[in-house]
Amino acid sequence: MRDIASKITPVAPLVSSNQAEWNHIFLAYYQLPACEIPEHLLKEHTLTICSDLSMPSLVECSLDSRCKRYWFNSGDIIFCPAGMSKSLTWKQKNSCILLALESRLLEQVAYESICADHVELLPQFKMSDPLILQIAKALQSELESGCPSGRLYADSAAAMLAIHILKINSPGRPFVQEYKDGLPKPKLSQIIEYIDEHLAQSIGLSQLAEVAGMSQYHFARLFKQSTGITPHQYLIRQRVERAKQLLLQEKSNLADIALECGFANQGHLSHHFKRLLNITPRAFASEKSSKNL
Repeated sequence: MRDIASKITPVAPLVSSNQAEWNHIFLAYYQLPACEIPEHLLKEHTLTICSDLSMPSLVECSLDSRCKRYWFNSGDIIFCPAGMSKSLTWKQKNSCILLALESRLLEQVAYESICADHVELLPQFKMSDPLILQIAKALQSELESGCPSGRLYADSAAAMLAIHILKINSPGRPFVQEYKDGLPKPKLSQIIEYIDEHLAQSIGLSQLAEVAGMSQYHFARLFKQSTGITPHQYLIRQRVERAKQLLLQEKSNLADIALECGFANQGHLSHHFKRLLNITPRAFASEKSSKNL
């Protein structure tokens, strides 16, 4: 997803998803001086999240030509729907996360979940939402770590964010629950086989949903119902398991093992291996080697 803010902010972001393989969601983290962000209109739904503030920050915000002024604390959020004009004025130095979601994805989720061709999203000058903040912080951390979790992680976060935005904007419209027992066993076997055959590749949520023959929204829910974990979590576990098998075969080049298992590099392999197994790949290999002597 393109860098949507490069022409309207006075400084470059410290962290950005511009170079990441993210399809439906964009994140940038800024440390801004006191400044004015001129009026602009974006095709994406945007969340401006105040972050890491040591004291309240005075923000003047204009949404759809309506202007309000608030004191913001860390975690406070401005929500601007796609196609609505916005301008901001910071009265002092500020840190913020810009989180943007493709309007097309949200429209797709709305159609599939609440059977609505159109959902009117209301702007929010100041709101607090722990889940949005959690998603934003998790994606920021993912970027700062070099994206060790891959494209499926961002795809899953985008789907979760789309669903949540719809829920908080459509409280009177219950979501349709179409499937309650997870994926049919033959379909689940087909997905698992596909993942195993394509571990070395960059797998996205849209690819898995296409194999399953259903939407991304329904696939992600049903996969978790069937396995107890998200598609992304399953993919990472399978990659770590493949790495274990290669280490047991006494393949010692960790860089090659990482690529063969679908990790971006050796560091990403070590990160997830240690996180899931509480041991580094080298220590695991050494331990197995010593037992075989």
